[in-house]
Amino acid sequence: MLTLAIWIVVNGAIGALVGLIPYFLCKSQLKPNMAQLALLCCTIGGAVVFGLAVLVAIGFGVAAFVSAGDTAPVFRRKPPAAPAAPQPGPAYYEYNDQSRLGLRCLSGPMKGRVYPVGSDGIMMGRDYDCAVRFDPQTPGISRHHCSIRWYQGGAALVDLGSSYGSFLANGTRLPPNYPTAAQVGTRFYLGTPANLFELIQM
Repeated sequence: MLTLAIWIVVNGAIGALVGLIPYFLCKSQLKPNMAQLALLCCTIGGAVVFGLAVLVAIGFGVAAFVSAGDTAPVFRRKPPAAPAAPQPGPAYYEYNDQSRLGLRCLSGPMKGRVYPVGSDGIMMGRDYDCAVRFDPQTPGISRHHCSIRWYQGGAALVDLGSSYGSFLANGTRLPPNYPTAAQVGTRFYLGTPANLFELIQM
């Protein structure tokens, strides 16, 4: 009985390692639901029959490139409470209006600063290549924390897998590496409400 339990645990661990391949493939294709499901299925498959984990990994690897994108994260923690903010403004900007979108810092160490988003988007974090660059000692901010990108004709907020998360002003946490539609008037914060930003019309 003990030998069987050890066999299941070891094969499950190997299956999980195999599952990391489709997990990161799915993440790279902005499919967080599928990534988590692939890792879970490979772990279970490995615990039953190791070869099954390999077949599952191959299946999810192919599906990562041919399937439609996820619509929402599967496992979502309850976000912390935060003051709600109105979401005024027109519909999403089209590509020919990208030069009109800006980012204003409402609170935190860069309060009052305004940044143009531009056609290439904008990245926020502690690293040197971030256009909105926090001091390296700023707590709750990752090296590459969050970005604003142009996605399917409109602006989108994308959390870059930050440790402390990116949130809309109402407390909804952005799923990592997954675009969330935004527009003029959208407010969001990095880590805590102390680092609050708003999209504005330039």
